[in-house]
Amino acid sequence: MTQLTTITVSDMVRWGVSRMREADVYYFYFGDTDLFQTARYLTFFALHLPYDYSNPIYLNAKLDEQEILAIKDIFNKRIKERLPTPYITNEYWYGPLSPQTKFYINKDVFVPRSPIYLKLKELMQSITWKNHRVLDLGTGSGALGIISALLNAEIEVDLADICPAALKVAQINIERHGLENRVECVQSNLFQNIKGKYDLIITVPPNLSPEEYNKNTPEFFHEPSLSLRSGKDGFKHIKKIMEEAPNYLNHNGVLAAEVGPRLASLIKSKGSPWLDWFSFKSQDAYLNKDCMFTYRKQK
Repeated sequence: MTQLTTITVSDMVRWGVSRMREADVYYFYFGDTDLFQTARYLTFFALHLPYDYSNPIYLNAKLDEQEILAIKDIFNKRIKERLPTPYITNEYWYGPLSPQTKFYINKDVFVPRSPIYLKLKELMQSITWKNHRVLDLGTGSGALGIISALLNAEIEVDLADICPAALKVAQINIERHGLENRVECVQSNLFQNIKGKYDLIITVPPNLSPEEYNKNTPEFFHEPSLSLRSGKDGFKHIKKIMEEAPNYLNHNGVLAAEVGPRLASLIKSKGSPWLDWFSFKSQDAYLNKDCMFTYRKQK
């Protein structure tokens, strides 16, 4: 039987914070609001504990040697391999609902982080619904489409992605939320295999140039490059989406897209008075600039 040590759960949380600070891990976009939160989460995950961080019974519990090794192994994945936290735990909370919606995540999909969800409820309330269909284009894990279905019980949602492995993840999330009757997966290169029209199309397309992609921190290189890179200037995917989306929208249907501040400036410079732009009050400079637009089909 493994002997208990004098090291507690709290000690390992503190140790994890110190090691992550020492390694200067990047965390902002991967569900970690601060390193202390991440250290608590990873420690409790390694110990198979419920995430009751205030419970002194857990925090003051002494650990045996095997438990300490399990915690260190988890932190090594985050620190030495620079794996984003959701790829270690295969779970991620995201969206406007309270508590946030839990999704299954693996390295076949981009970690959901688009600010579109902050506008999603308001946006859906503004739509004059015709056939109650929503398309999540380039869905990855299916997060935005599934949140849409949870916000409105009357809609049907198509989750479209070019990658079969990503659609397997999306299907897992559909089933975990019991949405098999209203949400389905479609393998499609953008609109290639899309049929019919929609009241709402949501998309977070790849928007990085090769130069931007290569400047990323090590964490980003664990994500599928297909989800991030878009041609020579980052404009390839959104250009095609903007050209083709009106063909798949009902009258007064809406396209909502996150494109990032750089592409927002580029699109504005080409002239786009028919687009409504949004920014978000945040400590993150990215979100404080226009990074998302909506287009409403009038004809």
